[in-house]
Amino acid sequence: MDAALQGLAHAWGRAWEVWTLAPDWLRYGALLLLVVYVLWLVLFFTQRRILYFTDPTRIHPSDCGLERTREAELETPDGQTLVIWRADAERDALPHILYLHGNRRALWRRARFFRLFIASGWGLSALAHRGFNGSTGRPSEPANVADALHAFDALVAEGIQPSRIVVYGESLGSGTAVQLAAARPVGGLILHAPYDSFREFVRSRTAWLLPRAIFRERYDSIRQIGRVTSPLLWIHGDQDRVIPQGRGRRLYDAAVSTKYAALVKGANHFGIYTQAVFNQHIRFFAESCACLGGQSSAAPDMSVIDPILPQEDARPELTKGRVSTVPKAR
Repeated sequence: MDAALQGLAHAWGRAWEVWTLAPDWLRYGALLLLVVYVLWLVLFFTQRRILYFTDPTRIHPSDCGLERTREAELETPDGQTLVIWRADAERDALPHILYLHGNRRALWRRARFFRLFIASGWGLSALAHRGFNGSTGRPSEPANVADALHAFDALVAEGIQPSRIVVYGESLGSGTAVQLAAARPVGGLILHAPYDSFREFVRSRTAWLLPRAIFRERYDSIRQIGRVTSPLLWIHGDQDRVIPQGRGRRLYDAAVSTKYAALVKGANHFGIYTQAVFNQHIRFFAESCACLGGQSSAAPDMSVIDPILPQEDARPELTKGRVSTVPKAR
């Protein structure tokens, strides 16, 4: 033991001697490299807390003025509790939307958008990811995907035909939606301001200084989209500065199933939640999927319509327990 300690002390002494004799540029470069590696290590272990802006505020759908909507809870296999806003379809032939929300957006912030689905008589299951809207646990890519699969299977177990379930993935939730549609026979897939790969998107925003290996949250939709066989609707705003439309278009181009594109003129990342977009794109697509039973033709089709964004409030928020339906003055 003493010999080992003496050997270690001798090696340390030699290393320190080499360090003191090294030129300044080499020492500063080595220190900088050490700082970079430490930073990467910190990002590897803390990225989930940095990435997800959770909102645990639990609000009942009735406080948002949603008709036919109740709050339900779904227990996960690992012991967590997921909150779901649930509305049953008025008729069996109508679609049932499984909504997977984006980051920093609890369910109550989407109440006005949900009202469009419910007013059409559709079914709705809006899943609150872990850490959002009263759901327990911490979000992560494996957990979000597993929870989405669990929610889909629960709907099927209730007797809802898979071909009637249209998965709606918004922003960050689009990565979860793609993986769900790749693993289950969904009736249709709607991608709302999606990205091709969250990992590559973040790397592009950081001048490619972050190595791929440090990413635990990847959401590589571009690698999964080829396994999706159900019809697909891509919706993106041409003024989106959060997720540029080029990243969403790359994902759309890689899809092999029947697909439709809707590029919304003048819309930013939050400007798609309008009656016009719903009427011109979402309603037609979802009801067609429910009628077709999720079948996709061999040759993909593309339909691009550019509706002008109406003067509506694109950021629904809760005011005094209710979501305002009156457009704000611009």
